[in-house]
Amino acid sequence: MKKLLIIFFLFNSYVGISQTTNEEYFNTGLDLYNQGKYLEAINQFQLIIENGKHSDALYFNLGNSYYKINDIANSIYYFEKALKLNPQDKDILNNLSYSQNMLIDKIDELPKNQVLELLNLFSNILSIDQWVYLGIIFLYLCLLTFVLYYLNKKTNKKKFYFTTCLVFLLFSVLLLSNGIYRFKKENNTINAIIFENKIDFRTEPNYRSSVVFNLHEGTKVVVKEELSEWTLIQISDGNTGWIESKSIKKID
Repeated sequence: MKKLLIIFFLFNSYVGISQTTNEEYFNTGLDLYNQGKYLEAINQFQLIIENGKHSDALYFNLGNSYYKINDIANSIYYFEKALKLNPQDKDILNNLSYSQNMLIDKIDELPKNQVLELLNLFSNILSIDQWVYLGIIFLYLCLLTFVLYYLNKKTNKKKFYFTTCLVFLLFSVLLLSNGIYRFKKENNTINAIIFENKIDFRTEPNYRSSVVFNLHEGTKVVVKEELSEWTLIQISDGNTGWIESKSIKKID
């Protein structure tokens, strides 16, 4: 038991030290950024990632730092990672648009389904975890009101509790369904950023095939298929082509 307590104490001490260290890295990074030492700031922020910690604030500041040194690909990459954790943050959306304005490629998007767009906007209000937590809370409320319905002898109150139980159940199903929808959407769609100055997209996964179009660094694409060292990519106008996998970095 004594040994277990020592191990527990050491583990908690390590966690505390690690958190303190990451806070120091973050604050130092912010100070360096404010001093205009952007490369040094990036190094501090990257140390936090190496420690296995991630947050929208961390990615946001990395995006800002890379933007300041005109590394648009990395800037967009980290803004997109921040946006994935916090889809409604106005600062992230605003700074991402600044970086996107620096892109060489201007690609038209396919017409969007308005109903699906509204569903996506609603779905992005909260994170997946928040939707699931709310769904579970309403499920517990449903169970509680069902117990009150079951135990109550008065007809009027039984009707009230039964109706309330159904309402809570409906909200629970809607909230959990929205969380599942977000989860499936994010896991079925793999986005990536191009990190080559200029890359040719080919009809087949080899250099013998013809070039269909080319793009430049920083452009966001969708990964459709992977084969050996090649990846089939789709861009926002619906066109597809094969490029070498090392040319992109997935937004995971």
